[in-house]
Amino acid sequence: MKNNLLFINQNREIIRKFLEAMKEYSLDIDTASTAEQVVAVFKKKKYKVVITGMDLPGFNGSKIIAYLNRYFPQTVCMVYTSRLELAHLKLLVNERRVFQIFHKSVDFKGEICNAVMEAFEHYDMQEKRQQEKLILEQKIKSARENLRELERAAMEGGKEDQEFAVFLETMLRSCLVNVKTSLSKKERRLLFLYEKELVAYLLNGICSQEKLETLNQKLYGVCQDSERQKLEPVVQRICQIAVRQ
Repeated sequence: MKNNLLFINQNREIIRKFLEAMKEYSLDIDTASTAEQVVAVFKKKKYKVVITGMDLPGFNGSKIIAYLNRYFPQTVCMVYTSRLELAHLKLLVNERRVFQIFHKSVDFKGEICNAVMEAFEHYDMQEKRQQEKLILEQKIKSARENLRELERAAMEGGKEDQEFAVFLETMLRSCLVNVKTSLSKKERRLLFLYEKELVAYLLNGICSQEKLETLNQKLYGVCQDSERQKLEPVVQRICQIAVRQ
């Protein structure tokens, strides 16, 4: 956004003096001397700095500043006037957030020119802070969304872990009920390897009936007939549980 400025005053000679004082600066300056002109220029653009008098035909500077405070809070407002009561001064400073107030005896080329450049710096600083605030708010929003996603994933993962733990516990109980005293060391070893491979299938989501049958035949292929007779009922029970997962 360019360094643009609106100078509002009902006295055209004052407007001329202001423009003459500011001509050495590369600024985009508009002027207005009536309320109608003020409304027209506000419809066209947004200003970084607005300098207004207090008395305008059909309007006053305080209402202009109130409008800017409400709809364009970043615009830096300044007042140039010949008279100002104490109560009005307090209103402008405390409630209207006026950057500076000047009386008409002030030197245009000195104080007002310097104040205008300070006002542009003030606007740019406000805009920078606003951008930093928006960036920070976006980072906070993203961080909160990421945190919620992590919490959701953790809850889902925790649920899966609990369900799988229940499955393993059920499968183990099934084994122990049937074989806690009757299996030999070799048979226990074969059953352990079988369960380990079955768990890998379950974790990878590939525990189909066909996979189970292949796994069962692999186990039976290394068993003696007597070993198969003892392991087969246990394996069948485990398969029934696995198919339900």
